[in-house]
Amino acid sequence: MNAKQDLEASLESKIMRGLDQLDVSYGEQAINKLVNYLELLSEWNKTHNLTAVDEIDEMLSIHVFDCASIIPYIKGSSLLDVGSGAGLPGMVLAILSPALEVTSVETRGKKAQFQMFAANKLGLKNFVVENVRIEEFEPKEKFAMVTSRAFSSLDKFVDGSKQTIADNGRWLAMKGLVPKEELKLIKKMGLKFDTFALKVPELDAQRNLVVINAPK
Repeated sequence: MNAKQDLEASLESKIMRGLDQLDVSYGEQAINKLVNYLELLSEWNKTHNLTAVDEIDEMLSIHVFDCASIIPYIKGSSLLDVGSGAGLPGMVLAILSPALEVTSVETRGKKAQFQMFAANKLGLKNFVVENVRIEEFEPKEKFAMVTSRAFSSLDKFVDGSKQTIADNGRWLAMKGLVPKEELKLIKKMGLKFDTFALKVPELDAQRNLVVINAPK
């Protein structure tokens, strides 16, 4: 094997080990796509600065495993990812859950362009990119789930995307520490929520998921 094949084989085994730790199921095709996604992200990052993380090994824990850690909380057939930057978590979720219809909303042109390019390269039929502000996005069909990763405060996230979520839908907000002050505002909005501690392989940092129930 040449150096590139060695790197890819090493990445594949690391990805499989991490997903096994998360108890997330996957097929061979998904592993190949995640490797290709990381290679594309690393390549584009050299000129477009899509993410602050440069090393592919670091991207594994900070991006791939972190995003995959919320899969057990995904219920429903459609998901909207708000402000996903380089496609995180939306693109990772679309790769690992082929039956899930994922739409990504990203306002920054270069990042939306990367997502479109990567989705095309990876043949992701269940992934669509909308290069608009979330407040201006009016979907034809509302989403069962709306997710974000370090997009904004919880109240702004909920308020900005409320026109996109289905009755009884759920907002999934990925956070570091439990955002206690932000949760007080969610309570004031009359919304019910739960918080779940996430254990992300190879990531020595606190990660939590806030699940907020949309009104009926």
